[in-house]
Amino acid sequence: MKSEPLSGLRVVDCSSGTAGPRASGLLADYGADVIWVEPPGGDLERRRAPAAAAVFNRSKRSMVLDLNVAADKEKLLQLADRADVFIETWQPGSADSMGLGYRHLHARNPQLVYCSISGFGVEGKYSRLPAREPLVHALMATMFEQAGHREGPIFQGLPFASIGAAQLATIGILAALYRRLDDGCGRHVETSLMDGLLAYQQMMWGESDEVLAAGANAPDVSVAATRLASTTRMVTRSFICGDDEYIGIHTAATGAFGRLMQVLGLDDKIPPTTSGIDLGTPLTKEQADLLESRIHDIFASQPRAYWVQRLMEADVCAIEHLRPTAVFDEPQPQHSRMVVRVDDPVLGQVDQVAPGVHFDQAQGRVRGPAPTPGQHTADVLKWLDEPDAGSSWRPPRRSDSPDTRPLMAGVKVLDFGAYYAGPYSSRVLADFGADVIKVETMIGDQLRGLERPFFAAQAGKRSLAANLKDAGLRRAVHELLKWADVVHHNMRPGAAERLNLGVEHVRAVNPEAIYLYAPGWGSTGPHRLRQSFAPMLSGYVGASYEVAGQFNEPMPSTGNEDPGNGLLGTVGMLLALLHRRRTGVALYCENPQLHAAMGMMAHAVRKADGEVVGAGLLDVLQMGTDALESLYATADGWICVAVREDSEIKQFQAVLGIDILGDERFATIEARVTEREALTDLLRDAFANRTTAEWLALFAPTGLGVVEPVDASLKHTFFIDPEQRRLDRVAEVRHPQKGNVREMVRLVRISDAQLPAHRLAPGLGEHNDSILAWLGYSQEEIQSLRARGNVR
Repeated sequence: MKSEPLSGLRVVDCSSGTAGPRASGLLADYGADVIWVEPPGGDLERRRAPAAAAVFNRSKRSMVLDLNVAADKEKLLQLADRADVFIETWQPGSADSMGLGYRHLHARNPQLVYCSISGFGVEGKYSRLPAREPLVHALMATMFEQAGHREGPIFQGLPFASIGAAQLATIGILAALYRRLDDGCGRHVETSLMDGLLAYQQMMWGESDEVLAAGANAPDVSVAATRLASTTRMVTRSFICGDDEYIGIHTAATGAFGRLMQVLGLDDKIPPTTSGIDLGTPLTKEQADLLESRIHDIFASQPRAYWVQRLMEADVCAIEHLRPTAVFDEPQPQHSRMVVRVDDPVLGQVDQVAPGVHFDQAQGRVRGPAPTPGQHTADVLKWLDEPDAGSSWRPPRRSDSPDTRPLMAGVKVLDFGAYYAGPYSSRVLADFGADVIKVETMIGDQLRGLERPFFAAQAGKRSLAANLKDAGLRRAVHELLKWADVVHHNMRPGAAERLNLGVEHVRAVNPEAIYLYAPGWGSTGPHRLRQSFAPMLSGYVGASYEVAGQFNEPMPSTGNEDPGNGLLGTVGMLLALLHRRRTGVALYCENPQLHAAMGMMAHAVRKADGEVVGAGLLDVLQMGTDALESLYATADGWICVAVREDSEIKQFQAVLGIDILGDERFATIEARVTEREALTDLLRDAFANRTTAEWLALFAPTGLGVVEPVDASLKHTFFIDPEQRRLDRVAEVRHPQKGNVREMVRLVRISDAQLPAHRLAPGLGEHNDSILAWLGYSQEEIQSLRARGNVR
């Protein structure tokens, strides 16, 4: 049996909600021993979201402790003394007040990696708000960026802020563990739901003086734009077919727009570009009008299966929009073992999404269902009474002072990837100090035509643009492969092998190189050659129905699988780097975009009888997923509410002047689910009686999760906010053509680790001469290659 990359790692999880359990769940999926510390009666999420609790707490052990009792708190301290990792999601400041903050636990266990996940970070004007998904979307403008069936704000049905926070926390923990192998020192890892949301928005959020000056002429690459008529030779939209089913189309691949026009019979009127590079090439007004007037009727003329088959044959990205969990029955997820059946003690036998990163000589797996509350309390207490042999992950010694270099300093990544979902993985490592060389073709990455996603995916890297087929560059490729700790790409299956960049060739050159492959669908399987682009795979896994609201046609999600797969790939790289450090074995890793998309919908499970649990909670008007987590119209605007605990509800109802908990219809979580419509009507009537400003003033003293949704104008304000710059979330760097560029940088904060200076995405071949000279090429050789047109 293959070993698990994190086998033996000890994790104490004191988190609640979604992000913390999801982060520790990722660690558990790859072998960590996670002890989940729950309050008496069990975690509230077990009742609020039983499907999510079943997935994200599988393979863990549960221990019940009452931290208001001194003896129980002492048991938790003893657990932390033996742990490698400690995760908490308490309100900022609460851990310190309980004597359980980083400073307290680090003094007892200097090698402990301590992770804090909050709603908005430990500093800033929103830091005292509870960590609730809707509040983050309301205050970070994504309720006005989400496409909807009415005017915004639109309640976000996909919890990608929590998903992103969990991935960032996992990345921070693994990076801190990697450095701990050198200096033996624990560190404080801190991130938030707001950072998680920003990680998913990084692809679109950012600005340059050039784009600001262009104003309305700047290209619109937002999610909302995917529902607009195509004005360039890139169709990124969904269409209803003749059988009333939906299909998503994306033509970003080279030549795909022209191939789509051929299939639709429009190529005589809308010819392709001669180069096949369609991104950023506008249609004439006549062509755009013709396309919009014809394309809907053409798709409506045939059933979806017809179009899927025709367009797959034409090598155009055409992907079905499926309902949540329907993807479990599709051939590629079945082939890739991305569906696992678990015998859950609450839900019974359910199908769940399996761990998404696959390895050749290690594995992630589900070792058991989520435990019942306190199921392992006695076993853990017995273990605490025994002498501790120590964690196998503990370094043999600790230095007197931590190594404060950037955590990934010294790690070398050779990135042959293109577009976003693959290259974003290495960009995240570059943020931690890794040296990343991006290798491009002579015409460059297709995304170079779109400033924001290209800059977001490629920041911090060096660029080598060359024709790798030239015999004169074989030595360069060979030396780069020998240099690399990680070789990454997301080419179509077979393409890397034709360039002598397949895993076997790379291992023959450098047996110590980790090989990370991020295909669309997988390296093998029936759909391995199928085109893949975001957000179409979000539609395939059910996310587009999840954000659309009950009974509605599918909509694109603001958060999608592109950044999701990038973050998942970073997790894979770090797992492999840790595994190599501990075992000497260099792994082959695979994280298909399909797996990341399925992971985004992992909160939905399917029972043996076909019932889907955990999906479809957003109401038809896209107002909310629960009466107490919802948007409400006021006398002059909107309010977003997110209250959960009974203590919060008591304060909430006191301000509103209505009785919720005293009404037997709404007294329990289960009752509020059953009577959701009645409670929603009650709250809707109450909020309509006052203005938004009046409600905010009434709720301000309570600190409850009641806020006004912010519109999209926030983005510019965010990037010029001195507070965000002080926290290093935003960097401003001068670009020779674009003026000052402002973009997101530090979404995970880690103590005792420097942040490398932020570098903008490189120009095409910007570092050709310096890289080739470093590899031993003379100036004459470089000029010869350039004269032959094989380097930029």
